[in-house]
Amino acid sequence: MDESTLTVTQLNRAVTGALREAFPGTVWVRGEIQRLVRSKPGHVYFDLVDKDELRDRVRSRVRVALFRDDRRRVERSLQASGIELRDDVEVRLAARVGFYAERGEFQLVMQAVDPTFTVGKLAAERDRLLRALAAEGLLRANGTHAVPAVPLQIGLVSSGGTAAFHDVVEELVASKLAWRVVHADVRVQGNVAPRRLARAVREVAGCGVDVVVLVRGGGARTDLAAYDSEPLARAIADAPVPVFTGIGHETDRSVADEVAHTAHKTPTACARALVEQVRTSLSRADRLAEQILRAALAAVAAEQHRLLVAARHAGRAARGACTLAERELVVAARRAGRGAPSSLRRVRHRLHEQAGRLPRAAIRRVGAAAHEAEQAEARLRALDPRRVLERGYTITRDRDGQVVRTAVDLAPGDLLVTEFADGTTESRVEGT
Repeated sequence: MDESTLTVTQLNRAVTGALREAFPGTVWVRGEIQRLVRSKPGHVYFDLVDKDELRDRVRSRVRVALFRDDRRRVERSLQASGIELRDDVEVRLAARVGFYAERGEFQLVMQAVDPTFTVGKLAAERDRLLRALAAEGLLRANGTHAVPAVPLQIGLVSSGGTAAFHDVVEELVASKLAWRVVHADVRVQGNVAPRRLARAVREVAGCGVDVVVLVRGGGARTDLAAYDSEPLARAIADAPVPVFTGIGHETDRSVADEVAHTAHKTPTACARALVEQVRTSLSRADRLAEQILRAALAAVAAEQHRLLVAARHAGRAARGACTLAERELVVAARRAGRGAPSSLRRVRHRLHEQAGRLPRAAIRRVGAAAHEAEQAEARLRALDPRRVLERGYTITRDRDGQVVRTAVDLAPGDLLVTEFADGTTESRVEGT
């Protein structure tokens, strides 16, 4: 065998040695975590990738192994800063450059991590997004919507079955108010969470609700990354109804909190605020109803008093008017008694004159009426259809007795009745 030919084992050993010689110590590498998996023995494996920021496309990747003993130390370091190893998180890590000879794979063996790098990247991305939203006027866009006085129609966006979900529902149920809740059960972690949360906000906002409630329990900074995402922020800003947030982290505000109409520290606080607003509005309505009732009763009492006074005045005025009328009637009766004989003589004279004229007028009226009757009779005889029939014409009617005027009104099979001067005959149409 040619001595220049290497076995796979020899090649892998040579590569391992070369890598150790090129990178004798640890190196710091930064990139984004992808395809993270945890093995049963407690080891963690993931890809560390570089992305083209403009196209969001992976340019290169390297496999990373974090063994159990190192993992505990790394996770403690991250937890102190509120960070968790998961997909889509950018990290700066210290590792040994190695070569997994059995598989022929180049890899990094992670030993430490720089938490401040990840925290800084998250903060920088958050600040960039807030500046962009502010420049577009979207930070207070949702805040311009008026909250209804009694917001009983609630759109709840949360992961179903979680403590945050139960906290909100229990507060609403305990209030014993007539809530209507439209719930969007949505995943709140992972690389798909921002888009799903944004879609859920849009969907429930379009269901005729008064307020959208976006809640989540506490967690690491990386667990809450979806609430600092641009898709969710824009969905909240564009929502046609107020959006209330109750994202369970006390120390910081997410981008969702900044864009929302009203931000609360926890899901419970968010639900309590809604309950308090409804109760306050109902109490105000009760007070107004009491004030209206008191004002109405006072107005009725005042009107009753006014009517009573008016009735008394009317009684006195009526008695006075009756007395005056009686006096006027007595005077009129006396005058009528004195003028009655002469009036009767005048009336009797007019009646005699009218009686003399009535016979002559009656004779004239009767003659005129007779002449008009003769003329009317002549016109009727001229218009009598029988005169027309006597001249040889006929009248044809359909079965309903309606006169048939044109052939187009007939159809084959129609029954016809034809009237002559001396009688009628029936026929049936065979064709037109």
